[in-house]
Amino acid sequence: MSTSKTAETYNAIKSDLLNGRYKPGEQLRIDGICSSFDVSKGAVREALARLTSDGLVENTPQKGFVVAPVSAQDLINLTEVRVELECRCLELSIAAGDLDWEGRVLSAYHLLSNTDVVGPDGKVNPLWTQRHDAFHDGLISACQNAWRLKLRNLTYLQAERYRRMMGPHLLGKRDIDAEHAAIMYAALARNAPLAVELMSQHLQATLKFVLGAGTLASDG
Repeated sequence: MSTSKTAETYNAIKSDLLNGRYKPGEQLRIDGICSSFDVSKGAVREALARLTSDGLVENTPQKGFVVAPVSAQDLINLTEVRVELECRCLELSIAAGDLDWEGRVLSAYHLLSNTDVVGPDGKVNPLWTQRHDAFHDGLISACQNAWRLKLRNLTYLQAERYRRMMGPHLLGKRDIDAEHAAIMYAALARNAPLAVELMSQHLQATLKFVLGAGTLASDG
């Protein structure tokens, strides 16, 4: 089995999951995915196994692979943990960051701030999403604790699934660029307490807006 083909399948299914192509709880039929991506059953199974480790998919006795559920309480719990991890990684990154780190942060912000949030199709611009990820990754890229980064990346991926549910309408209700700029300037000024507080507010704002949309079950 081609490792690259498995990786491509994994990335394609992950993108579909994050973008809401499949509904929470929906069964992921291996034969259908094989046809869609023209790949072997082995590649699909391995990709789904990786996505199970990511927490985007669940493997259930009766249905096999299904899309992981979402709920308001899950998002609340996720955000609590994510704030702790993201802020600690940011704090450590600020302490260890050098000129190269500063350059990465500035470059990532420049690209993000000059990219439209909404694409021509009226949906969230995929390029903005990519550069948004790169900006947040850049901020914590000088953190030297590999385990904290692994756990942070896991919670970031889960939170990204919820964030994309907001859509361009809800994103437009926030001055996202101002939030990002404030975090960046505080980080580059090596003002860790302020940067951490702003990051916490940034993540809590996403929680507030997603919950405010009223599309999530109260439990799950």
